[in-house]
Amino acid sequence: MSLLRGVTTLTTSAFVRVAAMTLLAAAGTAWGQAAPTPEAPPAAVTQAPAMPMADGPAAAHEQFNRLLDAGDFAAAAVQARKIVEQTEREGPAHSDELQVALMNLALAEHRAGEYVAAEAAFLRVIELIEGSGRLTSPRLARAHAGLASTYHAARRYDLAATEFEIAIALNRRNEGLFNEAQLPLLERQVDSLTELGRFDEALRARRYALQVVGRRHGERSVPYARELESLGRWYTRVGSYEASRSTLRKSVELFAALSGPSSTDLVGPLTALGGNARRWLQDPQFIAAAAAGPERGVLFQDTPMPAPPALSPSTVASEGQKALEAAASIAGGNPDASPALAAGVRAQLGDWYIVREQPSKAMPHYRQAWQAAGAAADGEALRQSLFGAPQLLEYQAPSNWNRYAQRPPDEVEIRHVELELTVTAQGGVREPRAVGGNDEQRLVAQALRAVQTARYRPRLVAGEPAETTGLSFTQPFYVLRETETARPAESAPPAPPPAQGGG
Repeated sequence: MSLLRGVTTLTTSAFVRVAAMTLLAAAGTAWGQAAPTPEAPPAAVTQAPAMPMADGPAAAHEQFNRLLDAGDFAAAAVQARKIVEQTEREGPAHSDELQVALMNLALAEHRAGEYVAAEAAFLRVIELIEGSGRLTSPRLARAHAGLASTYHAARRYDLAATEFEIAIALNRRNEGLFNEAQLPLLERQVDSLTELGRFDEALRARRYALQVVGRRHGERSVPYARELESLGRWYTRVGSYEASRSTLRKSVELFAALSGPSSTDLVGPLTALGGNARRWLQDPQFIAAAAAGPERGVLFQDTPMPAPPALSPSTVASEGQKALEAAASIAGGNPDASPALAAGVRAQLGDWYIVREQPSKAMPHYRQAWQAAGAAADGEALRQSLFGAPQLLEYQAPSNWNRYAQRPPDEVEIRHVELELTVTAQGGVREPRAVGGNDEQRLVAQALRAVQTARYRPRLVAGEPAETTGLSFTQPFYVLRETETARPAESAPPAPPPAQGGG
C-alpha cells in the first residue's frame, strides 16, 4: 500500500467530542479548516513532551479534548496514542472503543501535519470495520472521508480522488442521494480532480453539488446563488471564461433579486467576475484570437481557422472593472459590511489597475483599503496580511519551463533559477539579478526576461506604497538529464505556454 491513501472525520461516542469536528460539518470546524501544508508541517508528534496517562478513560479523553481545543495537536496525538494503546490492552471486546480511539488519533495526527501516521490510523479503522462485517456503519463513511481529506491535505490528489469517490458513495447510501452533508466532500473531490486535470469528472461533481442544493433549497434561493458563484469560480480556474461569466452573472442576478441590489451577498460573485476578467485578458489564447482579425481567415481561405472571440478585450475589461467597482461600492456603503470586506474589495480593485498597467489609478484604492483595514478588530494584522509584503498578481512564465514535465522521472530533473529583485512602489520589477551561482546561462536569461512581466501589489508603509528591495524569486525548469542518448534541450520541439496565474 502506497503512503497516503485517503479519508476524513470522526466518530460520535459518549466520551468523544467529535461531532463538531467532522469533515461533514461546515467550514470552520476542525476538519473544515485548512490543514498544514506538507512543506511546513507542525512539529512531529514524536517530538512532543511525554505526559502521564490520566486516571481512567473519561479523564484521558477529557485531557485529549483539552489539548485538541487548545490547538496543541502534537501533544493531543501523543495522548491519543496512549489511549489507543490502553484500549488495545483491554482486548477484542472493546473493538468499538478502539475504532473511536483510532479515529481521534487520526484526527490529531492530521491536524499536526503527520499525514502518513494519520493515513495508517484511518486504514486501521477501515480494516476493523470491514473485519466486523458492519459495512453499513456510518463510521466507515467517516473513516473513508477522513482518509480522503488526509490525502488531499498532503496533496496526493490521485489517492484523494479515489477515496472521496468511496466516501461520497457510502455517504449517499447512508444519508440519501441528495443530502447536504456530502457537499464538503464534493468540494474537495472537485479540487482533487481539477489538480489532476480531470476536468470532465470535476464538472460532473460540481453540477451534482448544484443539484443537491437545488433539491434542498430550490433554484430561487440564496444557497443556490452561492453554489452558482462557486461553480463560476471553478470555471475561471480551468480557463472556461465564457462559462464563468455566464454562471457568475446568473449568481449576481439571483442574489440581487433575493437579497436586494445593495446586499453584501453580491460582493462575492462581483469580485469573481472581476477575477475572471483578469484571467481572461491574460490568457495567451484569448490574446492571440483577439489579435488575429477576421481578414486572416479570408487571406488564407482556411475555414478551420478559429473565429474571433465572442467578446472583445475592451468589453471583457469594461465588464470586469465595473463588477469590481460595484462590489467596492456595496462593501463601502452597506452598514452591514465589515471593514475587512471593504478592505479586501478595495485591494482587489487596486490589483485590477496594477495588472492593467495603470498604477496611478491603483494607489487610491490601496490607500482606502489600508484605512478600512485599520477599522477592523484585528486591524494591524489585517494590514500586514494585505500590504505587509509585495504580493504577486501576474507573471508570464517562460514558455518552455515545463516542457519535459511529463517525461519519466529518470529522464528529467528540476533546476531552479534563483533571482533577487526590487519591487517598485508602483508594483513593477526593477534590477532583477541571478543569485546562487547558477551556471545555466540560457535558463538564467529566460528567467530574467520572464520576471520582467511580473506585477505585484506593492507593500504599504503607513498607508503609502513603498519600494521593496531584495525580494527572492524562484523559477523552476524541467530539463533533460545529460545522457549519451539524450537530445540537447535546444533541439526539443516547442511546447505550449503554461496556464497563467491570477484570479
